[in-house]
Amino acid sequence: MRLKTAMWMVLAVMSVSAAAGCKDEGGELRDVTARRRAELANRDTTQDRAPDGDADSAIRLPAFAGDTAPRTPVASPDSAAAADTTKRAAPAGWGTAPRQGGTPNVPTTLRGVRAASNPEGFDRMVLDFGADPVPGWHTTYSARPALSCGSGEPVQVEGERWLRVRLQTAQAHDEQGQPTVRQRRLPLGMPVLRELAIACDFEGEVEVVLGVSAANPYRVMELANPTRLVIDVQRQP
Repeated sequence: MRLKTAMWMVLAVMSVSAAAGCKDEGGELRDVTARRRAELANRDTTQDRAPDGDADSAIRLPAFAGDTAPRTPVASPDSAAAADTTKRAAPAGWGTAPRQGGTPNVPTTLRGVRAASNPEGFDRMVLDFGADPVPGWHTTYSARPALSCGSGEPVQVEGERWLRVRLQTAQAHDEQGQPTVRQRRLPLGMPVLRELAIACDFEGEVEVVLGVSAANPYRVMELANPTRLVIDVQRQP
């Protein structure tokens, strides 16, 4: 009997100790959580902000891959549907066939390129021409990489297929030969749009190549105020 009583007393002491230990551990976790919340509340968040002015698309989206300053403000891709009320042309809707449009034989300068993934089910690229008209353009899917118009060498752009956008009587540089679009190659990493590259800027011809994960249906729109050429590629065919 005395042995059983002693055993029960030892078990009782161990239970009390374990409960106290759990209580202490819970208190330590609460203290750590409280300290972390205080640190976050007092943290300087200025380092988290993107730098003022234009940003590289590799850093945040939507963003510009270099714009000639000063440039005409451009609505963000998410609000473009509401803001772009002046459509200068309405080419055919969604599809995979080649298409063309624009104003041929009018000199135009490409002043900005941006891209963003739209929540309505497509990825978007915007070519900005400022106050110039949309130049003559032609779009087509290609199973082979584009060639550089300067060297004739293939331009390696990430993707399974390539959507080629050719601009005629256009340039992506100023009269001094300085590029009006800083980044000639831009990783995108979107569901469909994988990478963007300017493969040609020579003798009045500009070619922008979009590397895509699949040759899904796309649409092209010409918008005004400011002048833009918008290309949307569906994420699901």
